Formats: sequence, C-alpha cells, structure tokens
Amino acid sequence: MKREIAIEAFAKINIGLEIGMPRPDGYHPILGIFHSVGISDKIAFSRRESGGIRIEGAFDCRPEETTVYKAADLFRKQFGISGGFDAVVEKGIPAKAGLGGGSADAAAALVALDRLYETHLAASELCAMAARIGADVPFFLSGGAAMVSGIGDIIEPVAPRSDFAVLLIHPDFGVSTAWAFAELDSFRHGDKASPYAEEAPQGLEIRKDKLLSAYRGPLEAWKFDNSFKKMLYHNFPVYDDLEKLLKKAGALHVSITGSGSCMYGVFRSMRDAHIAEAKLKSGAGDRNAENTLYGMRLHAIKPLETSLYLG
Repeated sequence: MKREIAIEAFAKINIGLEIGMPRPDGYHPILGIFHSVGISDKIAFSRRESGGIRIEGAFDCRPEETTVYKAADLFRKQFGISGGFDAVVEKGIPAKAGLGGGSADAAAALVALDRLYETHLAASELCAMAARIGADVPFFLSGGAAMVSGIGDIIEPVAPRSDFAVLLIHPDFGVSTAWAFAELDSFRHGDKASPYAEEAPQGLEIRKDKLLSAYRGPLEAWKFDNSFKKMLYHNFPVYDDLEKLLKKAGALHVSITGSGSCMYGVFRSMRDAHIAEAKLKSGAGDRNAENTLYGMRLHAIKPLETSLYLG
C-alpha cells in the first residue's frame, strides 16, 4: 500500500453565470458553464500509523476549517481509518477569487485518499462524498467543462474547448461568496430598474440550450453575462477600468469569474494572452495601466480538459 501521494488541483472559470432569486431554503439557483483552467494547488498526502489529520499550507483560515481537512475528516470517518495522515498544500489558486480553489482542493483530497488507501471508490461514491462538502465539489472530480445548474449540484459535462487562452487578473482584494450572495440580494431589492430583479422568463431547458449554443459559437461572439457583475462594479469601481484595459489589450470577451474577485479576458491563443499580459504590465498604450494594476497579479493560462492530475 502506498505511503504517500501527490495531486494537482486545477481551478475553474465561469463562462456565463446566471443567479436566480433565493429559494425558501436560502439557496440560489444558478446556471452557467464551468471550465477548468491552468492555475492550480499542489497537495502531498502521507500516511502515519497513528495520530490525526495535520494540514499545512498558507491558508486564509485555520487548517481545520479548510476543505482539505473537511474532505480528509469525512474520508477518515467513513472508512474507520485509525491511523493519521499529513497534507501539505502549496497554494497557487488565490482564495476568494471565484476560481473554485476550495472545491478543487476538496475533490483532490478525496481522490488522493482513495488512491492512498486503495478503497477503490466508484465515481458515484466519490460524487456522493464530494457533494457532502460542497455543491460544486463533484465537478472538480473530473473537471473539463460542464453545464452547472440547480444550486451548483446538477453537473452536465460538455465538450471542453481548447481554442482559446485566458488572461486572469487577480485584484488586491478578495470577495467572500457568502457576502456576494447577500449583497446581490440587497442590491436587487434596492435597484428596481435592474434586469436581475426578475427571473428569466424562458424555461430552464431553453436557457441551457441558448447557453450551450453560445458557448460553442465563435469567440468574438461571446456575450456571456455574470449576475454578480452590476453589484460588483458598483462596490468595486476598479472593475470598469480592468474591463477597459483587457479589451484595449485585445480581449475578445471579458468577465468576472464566479462571485469575484478575479476578472479574465479571453484571447485566441496563449501567445496573444502573453502579449496582452506584457502590454498591461508595461503600461504600453495606457499611461494609467500600471497604476490601476498596482498590487494585482496577472496569469496567462490555458483551458484544460481535466481538473486533477495525480503525480
């Protein structure tokens, strides 16, 4: 039996994100496409004969509050594991960024521990465990691209695209998902003229068909919206500047991913994304670019066909 294992967990971006009004249970229905992208966390697990779970890494919370710990604790209890194990997490996916880093880490932990302890879980069993940690965690068990609806728990795989590249801008602030949903509800209530204040009139299946057709269409025709956009632009005016900078640098489509904080631009190739990255970093063509981007991080990344890589 293996004593240690390493796994790489990749992030996602949202290609379109529609948020419905809150249900009686407080959850919001969503509709959008998740697509895995090449920015990742690396996690190394090792077994011990005794003791509990030890998690190391640069987190924005206590190790016991991380999704890695929650996944490991769930796995340990479900299989009655008496020994302990360590997990060392090398963070590459920023927190509170809309990239799904926590969910990706949870999925990676379950897959890695399944291999480490040779429990040979079926995909359906892994999905059931993943869903207990978070609604969207099952997506990250395989990744690629998927139509996601319900409260993030209905995942319908679609063919991933490889004919574009992404330039990701990570602002010098994070956006809590819980805060974003609460603020969105408040913003809609106060903005009577907002189109987000009403449910989409078309049926769900029609909206899914339109979203999938648009996703499969030409990149220059991408017009996907994010329901958080108007609220986030209101609270963080820098987004308007970032969108203009990305478009000026040649982005075919610009969006915020998830509930923020990251914004991304879509380009035809990694070469174009790298050229835009260099242009923005140097302030070429816009004397205010360097000031706007001060303290922010830029990443030129590829879309991926998977969200996990076992080393």
